[in-house]
Amino acid sequence: MVKIFLFLLIYIFSFKSFSNEVKILNETIGNGLEVKNHSKLSVNYIGRLEDNTVFDSSYDRGQLFDFQIGVRKVILGWEIGLLGMKEGGKRTIFIPYQLAYGESGAGSLIPPKSNLIFEIELIKVIPPGYKEIDGYQLKLAMTSDFKIIDIRNKGEIINSNKIPGAIQITAFDKNGNFFPNFFDKYKEKVVAGEKVIFVSQNGDISSILANGFVEQLKQTNIYHLKDGISGLEKINFDFE
Repeated sequence: MVKIFLFLLIYIFSFKSFSNEVKILNETIGNGLEVKNHSKLSVNYIGRLEDNTVFDSSYDRGQLFDFQIGVRKVILGWEIGLLGMKEGGKRTIFIPYQLAYGESGAGSLIPPKSNLIFEIELIKVIPPGYKEIDGYQLKLAMTSDFKIIDIRNKGEIINSNKIPGAIQITAFDKNGNFFPNFFDKYKEKVVAGEKVIFVSQNGDISSILANGFVEQLKQTNIYHLKDGISGLEKINFDFE
């Protein structure tokens, strides 16, 4: 479990670094649910090289491709390029080789340093198992039976603000290393099934942790604060 969380943390830093390099070449907007981080998707697709050679197609197999965004089950270009799509829509995306199969390529079908083009049809979207709340919803939650878990490291807390009544349990150090004793400290404060809101500085790390609790630990009533402490600072939240 610790290895899984650490791997996902490394992934999200990579996501930020390359998010402006995938190009949407064509799109038909759907009218269903929107793809967000950690959504589960069912898609049909055709993958082509730049010379228009087809190297893969789910249509030819007659089987939908199912996966979850944000856990590196697909190449990084897909993780980036499908965000914001809506169920029922179609999107053609250009993915540079750095966000595809890199300098080595993939087998005999995808040569080294191959930029790829995918035509993707989004058939179904299942929202993440955790719930995302904003700052205004957090204010309401503070009057109810929620437990707010601030997972930031000490450096982030010292240089920022604190939510009144939040329980501080650091999940990662400043270098992104996961603290193995996080789960033990969590169990000391939280009973399984209680409503929990994870809070990080900007909201990205708390979403990763929330998804891990739902998908890997099978926990229920898990929430995360969208945009984190930084988002609260923009709405004049009453900090401690």
